[in-house]
Amino acid sequence: MAELSKEKFQIVGKNLKAAQEVVRPSMTYWQDAWRRLKVNKIAMLTLSLLCIMIFMAIIGPMIRPFVYDEGNLFDANLKASSKYWFGTDDIGRDLWTRVWWGARLSLFIGVVVALANLTIGILYGGISGYLGGKVDDIMMRFVELLITVPQMLWIIMLMVVMGQGVATIMIAMTATGWAGTARIVRGQVLQLKEMEYVMAAKVLGSDMGRVVFKHLIPNTMGILIISVTFAIPAAIFTEAFLSFIGIGIPVPIPSLGSLSREGTNMLLVHPYQLMYPSIVISIIMLAFQIFGDGLRDALDPRLRQ
Repeated sequence: MAELSKEKFQIVGKNLKAAQEVVRPSMTYWQDAWRRLKVNKIAMLTLSLLCIMIFMAIIGPMIRPFVYDEGNLFDANLKASSKYWFGTDDIGRDLWTRVWWGARLSLFIGVVVALANLTIGILYGGISGYLGGKVDDIMMRFVELLITVPQMLWIIMLMVVMGQGVATIMIAMTATGWAGTARIVRGQVLQLKEMEYVMAAKVLGSDMGRVVFKHLIPNTMGILIISVTFAIPAAIFTEAFLSFIGIGIPVPIPSLGSLSREGTNMLLVHPYQLMYPSIVISIIMLAFQIFGDGLRDALDPRLRQ
C-alpha cells in the first residue's frame, strides 16, 4: 500500500534561488496606499468627481459674461436657456455664475478651516501627548470644556459677537474645530512615544520638537489625512447652515447656503433656483464622504496584502 502511494508523487527537488527571490516589488507605505486606492473604483470615481467640481468652481464663473452681484430686472426668474444656463434669480442675476461662485467660496472655506484645525490640533495634541502628566491633564480638561458645549452653539455665539463675513466665519469655525483633531493626535502620540525608535531618538539627544515633528507626527499622518477628508464637508455644511439661517456669508456674496436659502423662498414658484445649488452641495459633500471612506481603507495598514 505504501509503495502504491509513493508512485503517485514525484520528487521535484529544491530551488533555493527561486525561494529567496522577492516576488512582490518593494514599495513605500504611501505607494502601497495609492496602489490600493486605485483598485477602489468607487473612490477613484468620487475623486474624479471632486476634481471636476473644483475645476468648475475655479473656471465656471469665468466662462460666462456675467458677474455674481449684478442683474437685470427685465430678466428676473428666467428658466435655463442658451443665454442663462441655470436661469436667473428674482432680481435677474445669472444663477450659473452665482452657483459656481458659491461653490468656490464654500470649498475655500472648507479647505482653509480643515487645514487650520489640522495644524492647531497637531500642535496642541502632539505637545499634550508627548509631555503627559499634569500638563496633559490640564490641556485635555480645556479640550473637554470646549467639546462639552456643542460646536454649532460656539460658532453661533462667536458669529453674533464678531458679525458676518468670510474671515469671521472661518475664525469662528476654527476656534473650536481643532479640539477633535487634538484628541486624535494626543491618543496616537501616547501610543507611539513608547516605541523603540522614539526612545532611541531621545538617547541620541533629540529634543522634544524633533521627536514630536520628526518621529511621532509623521506616523499619525494616515489618520489625520482621513480626518481632513471628513472635516472639509463638515465645514462646508456648517457654513451652508449658517448662511441658510442668515448669519453666515453676507449678501450679495453667494455661497451654497445663501443660494439655498434664496431658492427656498421661490420653491413653489421657481423650484430650479433651489435645485441647482442643492445638487452642487450634495455632490460635493457626498463625494468627500465616499472618497474619505476609500482613503481610510487604503491607508489602513491592516488591509495591506
